[in-house]
Amino acid sequence: MAGGKPTGIHDRAGHHRIRWDCVFMSETTAERQQQERKITAADVANYLRENPGFFLNRPDILYDMELPHAQGSASSLLERQASVLRNRNTELRHKLNDFVSIARDNDKLFNRIRVLGLALLEAGNLAELSSRLRQVLLKEFRLDEANLFLFKSSAESGPFSVTSQSDVQAAVGGLMRGDRIICTTLRQREMTFLFPGFEHSDGSAALIPLHFNGELGLLALGSHDPNHFNSNMDTTFARYVGDILSRRLYHFLK
Repeated sequence: MAGGKPTGIHDRAGHHRIRWDCVFMSETTAERQQQERKITAADVANYLRENPGFFLNRPDILYDMELPHAQGSASSLLERQASVLRNRNTELRHKLNDFVSIARDNDKLFNRIRVLGLALLEAGNLAELSSRLRQVLLKEFRLDEANLFLFKSSAESGPFSVTSQSDVQAAVGGLMRGDRIICTTLRQREMTFLFPGFEHSDGSAALIPLHFNGELGLLALGSHDPNHFNSNMDTTFARYVGDILSRRLYHFLK
């Protein structure tokens, strides 16, 4: 018959009789197909994610579950979860300690820059400025070397060097490019040019261009350790020092 009804036959009395065997066969086939579909691990995982409280009323299942270790021993699911949480907590503590350590280092660096800034502001002339600059850099920042290069001549004398920008570029292999701060390892002859009296085989330096309404000079910070200044260093604070020093130099050189 049409309309999806069970098929049937006519009995002798002329009545239509439903063939229930067809109905039972179709239901049995559907059940068999449902049973033949296997539940996968992904099905179980998705169900547990959608029902996180599944084990709340089934503690016996948790008690019976065991997860093998790489060494071959077994542990309960709760023990494994506790182990995972402990590892995560340890990792988070390490990250937090790293953040705290970085914050402390930045705080110390900020205080050193504050001391340097005040020293530069209190300087009354170029000689005093360069002298205070060198003292603070060597003492507060614990640097091995520090030298100030000026690209303009001055009637004053002090702990600074007067040279040309082209001479500096020729001496350090053309590393200076615009206002870019360079932190790198240098050879002995390059270190000797930047820091007269340098007696080590090599070292490292930070080169900070000084400019304000034109090129003013270069601040060179040096270390006897070839790896102390490197290209991976953050130059934010070095830029800040260069900006303050440039404005003070411009005041005395204009």
